[in-house]
Amino acid sequence: MTTEPSAPASKEYHIRNLVILPPRQQHHDAFHKEDAVALPPLRAEEAVASLKAALVEIVGFGQLTKFRLVVEPADKKKDRSDVTVGAKVTKRSHQAAAAAAAGNNNKEEEEVPAPVSRYTLRHAVVSVPPSLRTLDGSRDGGDDGGDELVLDDYGDLSVLIDLLTPDESSDKVAAEEEGGLSSREKVVLDASSFAIRVVLERYDASSVKEQIGRVRALFAGNAPALKTLVAEAEAESAGLMGADGAAAVDGSIGENLQAEKHAAVDHVGAVAEEKKPTPEERAAKAKQQAEEACQQIARQLPQFPSDYDLTFSKATSGGDFTNFYHLACGEEMALITDGNGSGSSGGSNNNGMKSTAVEDWMNDGNNNNNNGDAAKKKKRNQKKKKNNISVNSSNNNNSTSHNNTTNNSKSSTTLSIAETEQILYNLNNQTIIDATIRLSGHHPPPSHRRILGDLAYIECLIPNQPTIHVTAIPLGFYVNKSSSSSFNQVFDPTPAKEPCYSHTLLDCLLQKSQVLREAWIAALSASEKRAEVLKLASRSEDPFMQLYRPATSPYWNNHSGSSSGAGGWSIPSPSTFSTRLDGVTLRPAWLVPLPKVNGKTLSTWKQQSSRGGMMHKWNVGRAEEELTNMYGMDVKGGALRDWNEELQSARDMSVESFEERMDRARMIHKVLTDFSEAALHGVRAITEGHISPMNPNEIARSHVYLHNNIFFSRAVDAGLDTFKIIQGDRAAKKSASKEASNVGTIHRLDIKGLYTLGTVLVEYMGTRFICQSVVPGILHGDKAHTLAYGAVEALAELACDSEMHKVLEDGLGDACMVATRGVLSRPLVDGRVEAIKEYKSTLPLPLLAKEPEVKDDDGAVRVNNICGPIEMKGIIGSDQRKYVLDCTRLTPRDANWVSKAYGGTGYWEEAALSGELIPADLDDEEWTAAVLRPELVATYANEKLKGFLIAMQAREAEKPSNATKTVANDDSASDQVESSNAGDKDKEEWVDVEKTDEKVDADVEKMRQEEAEYIKTLRFNVNVFLPYMKSIESIDKDAYEQLQKDEEEARKLASYLWNTVIPNVTKNIRLDSCKTVQIPTDGQSLTEFLHARGINCRYLGRLADLARIEEQKDIDAEKAYENNKKENKLPRFRMPLCWLELLECEMVARAAKHVLDSYLTENGGTAAAQPAQTIASLLSAVVSNGEEASSETELRTAVGGEDVINADEINALTLFGVGGCGDAVHKPVRGRIEIWSDIEKEIGRRYRYTLSLYNKGKHNSRALYPSLLRRICQRSGIRIVAKSYDIGKKCVCGGGSNSAGRLDYSYPIAAVDILDVLPMVKHAASSGEEDSFFPCRFDSTNTSSLHIVFSDAKALSEGAIRHLNAGNVGHALEFAQEAAHLYQRVVDSPLHVQVAKNIHLMSKCQIVGQDNEAAIQSTLKYLAVAVSIGGFDCKEALDAHNQLSDLYFAVGQVKEAIKHIRALSYLMEFSAGGNFSQLSAIYYKLGIQYYEGSKLSDALTFYDVAQKKRSDDRFVDSIIASSSALALGRLGKFSDASSQEKIAYQLNLALLGEEHDRTKMSSSSLLQFMRLAMEQGRVAAAQKNKHTREIEANAIAESIKAEEDRAESAAKKKKKKKGSKSGNTSENENSPENVAQKNVSKAA
Repeated sequence: MTTEPSAPASKEYHIRNLVILPPRQQHHDAFHKEDAVALPPLRAEEAVASLKAALVEIVGFGQLTKFRLVVEPADKKKDRSDVTVGAKVTKRSHQAAAAAAAGNNNKEEEEVPAPVSRYTLRHAVVSVPPSLRTLDGSRDGGDDGGDELVLDDYGDLSVLIDLLTPDESSDKVAAEEEGGLSSREKVVLDASSFAIRVVLERYDASSVKEQIGRVRALFAGNAPALKTLVAEAEAESAGLMGADGAAAVDGSIGENLQAEKHAAVDHVGAVAEEKKPTPEERAAKAKQQAEEACQQIARQLPQFPSDYDLTFSKATSGGDFTNFYHLACGEEMALITDGNGSGSSGGSNNNGMKSTAVEDWMNDGNNNNNNGDAAKKKKRNQKKKKNNISVNSSNNNNSTSHNNTTNNSKSSTTLSIAETEQILYNLNNQTIIDATIRLSGHHPPPSHRRILGDLAYIECLIPNQPTIHVTAIPLGFYVNKSSSSSFNQVFDPTPAKEPCYSHTLLDCLLQKSQVLREAWIAALSASEKRAEVLKLASRSEDPFMQLYRPATSPYWNNHSGSSSGAGGWSIPSPSTFSTRLDGVTLRPAWLVPLPKVNGKTLSTWKQQSSRGGMMHKWNVGRAEEELTNMYGMDVKGGALRDWNEELQSARDMSVESFEERMDRARMIHKVLTDFSEAALHGVRAITEGHISPMNPNEIARSHVYLHNNIFFSRAVDAGLDTFKIIQGDRAAKKSASKEASNVGTIHRLDIKGLYTLGTVLVEYMGTRFICQSVVPGILHGDKAHTLAYGAVEALAELACDSEMHKVLEDGLGDACMVATRGVLSRPLVDGRVEAIKEYKSTLPLPLLAKEPEVKDDDGAVRVNNICGPIEMKGIIGSDQRKYVLDCTRLTPRDANWVSKAYGGTGYWEEAALSGELIPADLDDEEWTAAVLRPELVATYANEKLKGFLIAMQAREAEKPSNATKTVANDDSASDQVESSNAGDKDKEEWVDVEKTDEKVDADVEKMRQEEAEYIKTLRFNVNVFLPYMKSIESIDKDAYEQLQKDEEEARKLASYLWNTVIPNVTKNIRLDSCKTVQIPTDGQSLTEFLHARGINCRYLGRLADLARIEEQKDIDAEKAYENNKKENKLPRFRMPLCWLELLECEMVARAAKHVLDSYLTENGGTAAAQPAQTIASLLSAVVSNGEEASSETELRTAVGGEDVINADEINALTLFGVGGCGDAVHKPVRGRIEIWSDIEKEIGRRYRYTLSLYNKGKHNSRALYPSLLRRICQRSGIRIVAKSYDIGKKCVCGGGSNSAGRLDYSYPIAAVDILDVLPMVKHAASSGEEDSFFPCRFDSTNTSSLHIVFSDAKALSEGAIRHLNAGNVGHALEFAQEAAHLYQRVVDSPLHVQVAKNIHLMSKCQIVGQDNEAAIQSTLKYLAVAVSIGGFDCKEALDAHNQLSDLYFAVGQVKEAIKHIRALSYLMEFSAGGNFSQLSAIYYKLGIQYYEGSKLSDALTFYDVAQKKRSDDRFVDSIIASSSALALGRLGKFSDASSQEKIAYQLNLALLGEEHDRTKMSSSSLLQFMRLAMEQGRVAAAQKNKHTREIEANAIAESIKAEEDRAESAAKKKKKKKGSKSGNTSENENSPENVAQKNVSKAA
């Protein structure tokens, strides 16, 4: 039985000491104490379903799917059959008691293999589900446990309150909550005398499928890792935003730290005052502290290589997206130190060896794989453990104590990101079991076996092992005698010799296969260690780093190691690739990094290799799930969900108390979220052809579908059979989007008595689908619902029910400023009526509906008063609720986009724009649906109301003087009365005061009435400038005159936009971009920026024209100043170049999206069947400046690497040359010239603008190609591979070179670089800030933050802002914390824009309160939530990085500050371009930090980059130049310093004049640097002269010495020669020849 919650509303119950016992056995005490699962303290409101979901993570319970939870006494005896439960008695059947007694005689437990659960085998008690016990007619559910206390799966634990007694130590805490709740008493209940028991239930065919799915999930890497839930609860309490208000605790801690800080400062001041140091001591101490601070800063500053590109030009201009997520997170130093550009690419060193930490984890993991094996193997494992560094050397034989020692040792260590990812990769590989579970080919059971109890036949395929055949019966699973081989299939479902029975399929298989047991032991061990690694990582990583790690991981199977965007654990899918980013961010990322295998990136096109084959593996389970896909329909729920009834019932819930408002908000949010997911599945089913239309006889564009109680239709012009004003597909698309926005507006207003349908727009492959819930009774004949407003049929008379009109006027009239105006009951002109009749005559007879003939009693045409668009329909459904449909306008049509001949302003015609691509007129079907923004209407009305109030105050200014005169007369009269009758003086004066107060009150009330009446005149007619409307002049002149006034007011409103709002935006961008106005950083923030100011995006061309004019003014001013510097002055502020660049980039992106849609939908959607080549060609053309010639292509491909795909490999990807050249064969894609021609035509038509930066035939540095590629992908749902693309150069687009369906080769973006095309979703109930299309996966939930209808949270958030503006920081912080907590309670997740906003508001409060440490933690949470919602490159992430850098600088953590400021600069460079206005200041800020750290060379490098970045404020340029001069001066480079100071002086002189202090200071510094430079020059010249003279003297000396050496050498040589000659003479005198000669001479 189940009992209703009985908890009083004034008490808050907490239950502790509760445990969950394993499944009931025949032996009631036959369970081990350690198998009981301890639960943390729980609230009584804790859902039972959450407990059952938590058991999936518990070892021994994770395989259970068919069971219930019951409550029983914890101290129950074995032989006891009657137990007391509170005031009730539970009686078991005699059969159960006898079986228990018989079981008690068996003292021996059967041996169970180690990984098999002992509680699911033969002695496990299997019960009938309680809901089925009533089928036999007995309401008590039978005898077998029918009266036990069952915990309802849809209930909570409040049923235990009557059973439990309050704890003696229970604290009574008064907790006042918002919404009028009284203080509540916190009561702690002790549940130690009771326990929750798991009771197994019998299977049916459906639950057998659930069991198969559970085993598949466990084998896919999701083995349970926990043995208790207590530690898990403690981990959750330290999460982002706990249920008990962890943020409030953070705030109190921050306040305590601040108080301690002030106390410490006071103490230091007192001590200093006592000692009274001398001025010299104070100066020395200050100098020492400054030096220490400088050294501390220097130690934290990162060192960049000398040749490092500080501006990320390769990534932001060259298209290298390989390391996008590393740089977006500020982790560029990881790339620099890694050296290979992979950042956290693994835990290996340069030699490819694993790190010590990785070896420790994996060696220990391997040791536990074979627990219980042979002693020899165990000893070998223990020997390995002794050699493990992380294990205590005193090892023993107790494996349990050893593992605890190991775990404690590891838990005290810290792992790097690379080591964490590699360990997770290895552990995840161990958790994946290579086994296939599938339904057998013999399934389903034949009739003769079905009546014997067979439910299903299952096969388990294990590599190199015989196939295990299993029979599923109501009591569980057993192994049968069937066998299979490649040649023979034997069917025998009878039990095998060893049936290995178990209630769960997993335990049955584990009993049968030793291989599976070993694998399961390893998986459990690896899963436990994986949980430990994740816990260790969560301790050492802040919230943002926990997102960075999985986003940049090179490992493809680490899904289980990342927290999913929804707050849970994402299931790994090893059989197919899915990026880990999808588990990190709620919204799919446009750029997807591919994982790596063996150091090489996976490929999407090399299918025959391991690099490509690992992207998608064989998985029969995935195929079975696809075959049984119901596309959002809940078959098990019985009847289809009535979405409309659920939504409207939720809206009708009571709002009297706080809890009721909370429940209402939760229910509305849940229904709308589920509806969005169901609509997405329905669109997929329609596009894939699984659903037939309701009207198959009509043309395809008119087809409508009904699936899952959701009505689907295409946003196209289906014909003239329904009443509507617009025509054309483009107008139909825009009108559908406007209708969704207006439905969202009504939803956010929460008007009582006015209902809207659940509405979602899904755009996929160029087609926009409208998904709506069904009006009750609209599909059940005309009598089931009533048309109370408007008309459905084209020729029908407009209806106007008085009650419906009152609801609309009170709701839309007051809140949306929609005027009530008279229109004809048959408003269409005769020509339109004839066209409709002619169209209907062409329809087939089955489709030709007879028009209802409705005539007035007197035959006259009636005038109906309508509040809203004329095509709006008000329907009273069969549930008697009033519904609004086709609410396409809540503001007037834009008169600027109406031709002057038809009543428009004529500004576009007068502009006389030049350009062949700009249409000469405004005759375009789309502009019929062009309406003004509601923000503009509100601003214009406020301006008029302000003027009225000022005029009224001026009119009333004379009345006080008259009153004073009257009072003076009254005083004189009273004096006369006093002289005549003093006794009546007091009475007379009292009467005069009363009359005066009544007069004042009457005047105030009159002013209020005048103000209220004037506000009503500010309402606008939304039915102005409509085509095909019959004139009302001859029927109702008053209504006609009012229409003329309304059209004139609409023209004034449009003129206000053209002449005031748009020029003011341009002016503010120029003058205030450096002070108050934050220039958008990308297209999304640009759209929000313009919409907030009431500007439609169709005015992008107008804004760009004004930006070009302002840029030309800057050029002319600089030329005039250069020509005559004395008479002309430079303006301080310049027009930011990034503004025009951003505007043109957004125009090209939007136009390219529309062009791509036209390509995908043409020829019956032939291109959409193979969209990759069409998309790749268009992207390649858009991000290029020309097209390659054939020779250039051959030269480029000749030097390409293995990762570059060529044309032959492209063509080999799929079959071509088939189809017989029919029109279904994909036609050649367009070339670059044709693509750009279509884009420029669309820009000229849509924005009336001619591009100046793109498609100019040459490279333009101002063209934002990376940002453009990103924006096109975001708006079209395209996902591309994160790699290096050679963008901004020449491209290859095919351009008709193929034939017969052959794939085109495109460059730089190939078809294989397109990973996916996602549907774009716009939810009508989305938050106002997210009223746009966002990409969403078909297999995910809604990615848009829905509006939360919760007035309490909204009031708290607005109150926080008011308190903060008033300086009441404490109350503001408290309000923001409570608002964030309430919003999170509604959505059950912190991932919502309102939660993020309030966390951001908390950080601002803490900054104002000077609690920087607490502000850092709040900002980190804000950054993590913002990234999880919008991605790493969203504008909220940029704001968080900027704030974090300032906070870290303030607390002295320079290293962390620089990391975030570098991430900020990269994202700005990437999304907004190198000319973004804030980049100069960012690089200057970095230079200051290096300057303060005495790293002057690095500081000069950043100063130089800051000077090259164009600042919009010339005064900033002078400051940068002065700072550069100071740094150069400290380096002794006085000449360069004087040059920089001269630049600063000239700028100060031109901007401020000679008499300004800044100019004088700069002049003095310049003179000082010049003197130092001259002195340095003189010293250098003197040293040079001295050095020259020394060189000359040395040269002369060396010359003299050389001359002397030569002379000496010559003398020596001569002397030596002379000595040699004399020696030779004396030596030869006595020779025989000389003696003979002498003798001859003598003889002669």
